[in-house]
Amino acid sequence: MTSRSRTMLIAGILLLLLTVSCLPQAALPASPTLTVAPEASVAAEAVTPSPSPATAEAGPEAISSPEPSLPVQITLWTVEAVSAQAGGEAGQIFGRGLRAFEINRSDVLVSVVLKNESGKGSVLDYLRTASQAAPDILPDIVILDTVDLAPVARAGLAVPLDGLISPPLISDLLPGARAAGTVDGQLVGIPFEMDVEHLIYNTNKVNATPMDWTDIISASTPYVFPAKGRNGLVNDAFLIQYLALGGRLQDEEGQPLINEQAVQAVLAYYRQGVEEGIIPADVLTIGTPSDIWPNYVSAQVGIAHVNSHRFLSDRSVLQSTQFATIPTHDGTPLTIGRGRALAVVARDPNRRAIAASLIEWLVAPDNNAAWSQATSYLPTRYAAFNLIGDSDPYWPFLQRQLEVAVPPPSFPEYDQIGRVLQQAIIEVLSEGATPEEAAATAVDAITP
Repeated sequence: MTSRSRTMLIAGILLLLLTVSCLPQAALPASPTLTVAPEASVAAEAVTPSPSPATAEAGPEAISSPEPSLPVQITLWTVEAVSAQAGGEAGQIFGRGLRAFEINRSDVLVSVVLKNESGKGSVLDYLRTASQAAPDILPDIVILDTVDLAPVARAGLAVPLDGLISPPLISDLLPGARAAGTVDGQLVGIPFEMDVEHLIYNTNKVNATPMDWTDIISASTPYVFPAKGRNGLVNDAFLIQYLALGGRLQDEEGQPLINEQAVQAVLAYYRQGVEEGIIPADVLTIGTPSDIWPNYVSAQVGIAHVNSHRFLSDRSVLQSTQFATIPTHDGTPLTIGRGRALAVVARDPNRRAIAASLIEWLVAPDNNAAWSQATSYLPTRYAAFNLIGDSDPYWPFLQRQLEVAVPPPSFPEYDQIGRVLQQAIIEVLSEGATPEEAAATAVDAITP
């Protein structure tokens, strides 16, 4: 090749290279890239899918990931004794129970708000005031004393639970617990702890279990029960005797009623006990079963009323003590059950369903049994009693007590009846009137 030919070839190659370098960059094929999610592990590698032509044309906002839904926050009003702040093991059990529920229901958070035990600032007080002044702040679920269920239900705040709570749970409730959660024929609360009154006696002073009034009067040791009254109303000790005789507090129309013969019979029993030296006159100074405890422990009293909570708490300090039902006129077993219950207040159907599921979780048999053993209150379900077992004869006895327990009166007119009956007891035990006179005066006081 000649020198001139080589020169022309080199010039041609240079011209071709210059032409290629001047082509638009968009015409060049793009190199693929790999997007790695932050903190992605090798075992869970995230791959970003390529957008379809349609979404690519719509812009970046069309391919953004949807935001995850936030958990539903359920509000629970309760008291310190039934919360994670409760003392001892009870607080730990409650706290663990709520955490386990939230783990099981990742779509739900439970907000706990503490209220006073009673009076101003209590759950009942806040429900009454907030329902009128600020209904939007009402909770979804509340923990109430069972005696407070009636005013809450009658104010239209507590939601009937039939259809919300599973039928197997309802049928598993002890009769006394189910009755305590029922207002005007509707189940509005699920009790999770109960307390009942029964008898204890010193076997060094009493040879056989007292079953009826005759056994008490013939005993050779004092028999002590609360007779002072509860907030001005007659004590459960009198009501147990009165109701076991078939006494009623309302007629068929729901109007206040006192059975004169039943009142007279109980008052005559009290008077005979005082005259025989079996019932001390100072029972009028005793307001609760706990007031009797020191005298019983020191063996000054041979037969006494006690509540199951106190007996379970301090039973280990007692020697030579047996338990029994409250001796009634003919031995009919009956007691009064009090406790705390869970109730649904939520208005929204979805929140009601979540609140009901929380109730079922908290009173599941193992949770109910654990709470009972930590607090010395009675469980409310047959299944929970089965878990505790029957090696200790006291537990089968307590189950039978909850099968015959009735709730304390809760209708509006009961305050008048309770005060009238308490005045009759005071008159008879202080020997200001005969049983016949006191009973007649009581009936006259409430008769229209």
